[in-house]
Amino acid sequence: MVKVGAGVGLAAALTLGSGMAAYAHECYNANRSDKGNQGASNSQAWYTIVVADEVSAGLDAEDAECVLDAYYGAGGPATFTIHVKGANGQDGTIGEANPVEGKSSDGKGIDHVFDAYGGIIFGAYEACGVEFG
Repeated sequence: MVKVGAGVGLAAALTLGSGMAAYAHECYNANRSDKGNQGASNSQAWYTIVVADEVSAGLDAEDAECVLDAYYGAGGPATFTIHVKGANGQDGTIGEANPVEGKSSDGKGIDHVFDAYGGIIFGAYEACGVEFG
């Protein structure tokens, strides 16, 4: 039987994070450098999620290794530095109000984790026979 609840760590981190409402929109700066993300994580507005830590926290070691191998093999990044503090004047989001189709996953400026990498994330769990969420 496929484990129920596997992947909750990553899902929770990507959508809920530290309990701040803006995590539900999982906004990140797709073209900011690693050094820039490191600097941004020092603010209260951005938080870096280490994918391996989140996957490992929600799965046994064998399933976590399988999911991570599939995820990285498909090109998933090791970390996401996501926006956790609401943006003024935009209902608490950064890029949600953009009317341009495909803008939330174009690899430029503000993107959404699940729009850009959802297929890779869910595909990795599926490839390993582990249920996400």
